[in-house]
Amino acid sequence: MMSDADFETASNIVQETAAAVDEAGTEGFHVNLEVYSGPFDVLLGLIANNKLELTEVSLSSITEEFLAYVRAIDFTANMDEASAFLDVASILVEAKSAAILPGADEEGADEQSLEALRERDLLFARLIQYRAYKQAASDFRARLAANAGRFPHPAYMDDALSAMLPELVWTITPTDLAQLAARVIANAPASEVFVHQLHVPLVDLRAQSALVRNRLMNALKNSAKQSMSFAELTEDCTSKLEVVARFMAILIFFKQGALQYRQGGPFEELELRWVAGVDDAMSDVNISEGDFA
Repeated sequence: MMSDADFETASNIVQETAAAVDEAGTEGFHVNLEVYSGPFDVLLGLIANNKLELTEVSLSSITEEFLAYVRAIDFTANMDEASAFLDVASILVEAKSAAILPGADEEGADEQSLEALRERDLLFARLIQYRAYKQAASDFRARLAANAGRFPHPAYMDDALSAMLPELVWTITPTDLAQLAARVIANAPASEVFVHQLHVPLVDLRAQSALVRNRLMNALKNSAKQSMSFAELTEDCTSKLEVVARFMAILIFFKQGALQYRQGGPFEELELRWVAGVDDAMSDVNISEGDFA
């Protein structure tokens, strides 16, 4: 969806287009409505700048006037103008229908509001595109007019000099060119880039959590102190990722109220103990995305 800056830019562009058409005089398609009378481009600029409500514009009247305008001109020569009108008019119809249809409830109203904003975005985009093509056509017209009196100078070479040019002899065949191309393609570097070396092996957090739970439950039942230090819990880890995974499991179990810890001070040994009575409720490792919120 367009930002406020995009809307401001689009409005400025449409306003410039409208001013240019207004200065151009009576050329192009004009409309005569109750709320507006003048060039169609200026009408689009007023709608884009929110100076004229889309619901106040009679699209049927615009269509009727445009059909009358088309009948009076050479339709084949003005096919681009007719196509541009139909393109912009279809967007106006969709935007107006989204603006006047009532909403059944708040959710429906919100959806219609979003739809209206999308239609307005699309209208701005089409207006900018319309302005770009119109400006390009104007530039082509100006360049053709500026160079209308210029003609290319034919190349000329004296017969004595042309006789000195050697005859062009081709020493390579189409087959030779094909073989050269095949050789270049065959020696091209591989397009596939392997990235497996950029990723470290993954560690199953659920498996590590189950291991932490089982060891702490065994310490609660079989150990005299009924607890286990973090160093003892991670002494068999083969990588730092496993240590991190087991520490995350400790945090999750503590958040769930299934684990208690004790630490004498900063950087002191971390003593862990499973809470008695929660082993039946914790028959399986229960970890969800909410535990990391």
